[in-house]
Amino acid sequence: MTARIALMGSGETAPAMVKVHRSLLNSLEGEPRPVLIDTTYGFQENADELTEKAQTFFADSLSANLTVASLRRAKDASALEIARFRRALESANYIFAGPGSPSYALGNLQQVGAAEILRNQLSRKATLCFASAAAVTAGRWSIPVYEIYKAGEDPVWWDGLDLLGAFGITAAVVPHFDNHEGATHDTRFCYIGDRRLRLLEAQLPTGVPIIGIDEHTCVTFDEDGRVEVLGKGALSIRHAGNTKEFPAGSVLDLGALELSRGHVTEHRPPTTPLGQPNVSGVERFRSALDKYDVEDAMQVLASVVSAQHTDQALTMIGELDDALRDGFVDRQAIVGPLVEFIIELRTQARAEKDFAMSDRIRNGVADRGIVLEDTTDGTTWRFATSD
Repeated sequence: MTARIALMGSGETAPAMVKVHRSLLNSLEGEPRPVLIDTTYGFQENADELTEKAQTFFADSLSANLTVASLRRAKDASALEIARFRRALESANYIFAGPGSPSYALGNLQQVGAAEILRNQLSRKATLCFASAAAVTAGRWSIPVYEIYKAGEDPVWWDGLDLLGAFGITAAVVPHFDNHEGATHDTRFCYIGDRRLRLLEAQLPTGVPIIGIDEHTCVTFDEDGRVEVLGKGALSIRHAGNTKEFPAGSVLDLGALELSRGHVTEHRPPTTPLGQPNVSGVERFRSALDKYDVEDAMQVLASVVSAQHTDQALTMIGELDDALRDGFVDRQAIVGPLVEFIIELRTQARAEKDFAMSDRIRNGVADRGIVLEDTTDGTTWRFATSD
């Protein structure tokens, strides 16, 4: 079991990638919990269709239920919506993101601390599968493709999510490396062409490489330094205009690619004054939820909000949201005394051989979702469902 980052050049929901996804899902420990980040295409009018397409692909081709971590526009999202997005990432062991705009994704994901969560999930042995636009965001620096290719801005790097940094890799990622859609102009290198790529290379620190990934190709990096090229095309490592290609089927290590290597560590926000470390506040909050102690839970949450510890507050809101949807109120403790009294009345009716009354009581509580069961030791009860 190992942490892994899988970067796809394109074709993330094409038939050619089914085998790749299946292999990645099968390598996970326990049941796969795939989650889709919809942020990369959140600005598009067909966003719902793209989500449905991805979910259908996972259901039909991989027999997997793909849930959604939705953050289409961070500045319009409520605290609860952001908390739910973060919580969805924290619950996943296979995090998938794909087409859209790299710069739009970066602008929104960085607002809500997504990079920290994704790196933490790597420390928990998750797999991050980022394709196309999402793959661009995985490096230390990212190309704002739309701004350069569509709007004509000067070539410049944006800060990426630096997910590969979890493995000690400092690089920029360029998918669609072999694109040839431009009949009369150069659309290689994620549509920006060689001229503009050279301008960008000149802005990188000395020795920092570009990781190029061909279309319909997947390159996997794991925390042990193993690199594998899958699919139809090649992996390219480009240093200052010089490129080395590694075809599909290649199994390498980071040393062979002249990339530095490190190990995954869990990244947490620094300790801040609350009278106790951040993590203790979160643990106290979780303990209060476990004990159904609403007052203590809300006191902790209020103190975190007052101190403006946003990450902690969002974590707690997400966990409270889960608890409420799972049934935070202890229904059995609330309903139990009344049901026990009803059972006594029914027992008395049975003792008086008033079986009609006994049946009416049993059927009446059954209509309200409570099942009475007669045993040799007396009558027990339970809720008809766990909802």
